[in-house]
Amino acid sequence: MDASAAQAASDYKVAITEQKRGQVLLFDRTAQFTDANVRWSFSTGNARGWTHPFEIRFRDTQRYGAIALMTFGKPGEGRAGIVNVTGKTHLTRADLMWSARITSYPHSIERVPHAGTVVVAGSRDRLHVFAPSSSDPASLKEVQTLTFTKAHAVLWDEQNELLWVTGGTLIRTYRVNGTLRAARLQKHGPDITIAGNGHDIQPDYARPGTLLVTDSHRVYSVDKATRAVTVVAKMPYVKSYVRHAGGQAMWTADPDINDSVWGGSTVHFSAGGNRTRPGAQIYKARIHTTRFH
Repeated sequence: MDASAAQAASDYKVAITEQKRGQVLLFDRTAQFTDANVRWSFSTGNARGWTHPFEIRFRDTQRYGAIALMTFGKPGEGRAGIVNVTGKTHLTRADLMWSARITSYPHSIERVPHAGTVVVAGSRDRLHVFAPSSSDPASLKEVQTLTFTKAHAVLWDEQNELLWVTGGTLIRTYRVNGTLRAARLQKHGPDITIAGNGHDIQPDYARPGTLLVTDSHRVYSVDKATRAVTVVAKMPYVKSYVRHAGGQAMWTADPDINDSVWGGSTVHFSAGGNRTRPGAQIYKARIHTTRFH
């Protein structure tokens, strides 16, 4: 193991979306992923619309401090939600600051800070744009719906002020024009084509200026300035992939593509040892950070 990977393995936390029990769980990277080691959690009780968590993302706000953005669901019935993470260790739906019903199978969610806008990727065929009337997330209301076939992931790029989206064979960027209820997405720049079924977009924290994008069988590095795409790795049914600033890569994959829940029990690391939660079905693993890049 190289020194940078060893350091990366010791100094961050990992959030996972565990679909079998309807939980979002936070662990220390170096701890075993057991119940006793859970540092923070959000549990849905697998209520209607709240099954199968797909996304967890932490962001900073001026008014509330750190918040968590999440999506859940199954075809035809899903939810997007926001909770404040600074007050309690174990949260439930009773702690939600905002939630919305999303029927297009929501797989990802992002917040655009200057506009207060929240964008949800509905993996069937659309992007949902929610805009607030104030700094209170409870005031979010859907103001725009855009067609995007198989939209699976959204990520705000604060360096270039662009929203990146992937789904199907496309990676696309949008400008966010206006603020509060006037905010709208407008397509910007040429589309990027990938082999197929784009699943995730994450920053490459070790390589500023690039993003990491997954589809069903590949991981790509995307240069944000030139839009050049390079294949980083090939692996079956990769769901999420990110690289820590120290150089260590972390990813999840689905070992049984024929079941109804999209994930396995293991979070994989390029160094320092994998982490397995027996019986779990983990869709995504995220580095616990509010940084966009």
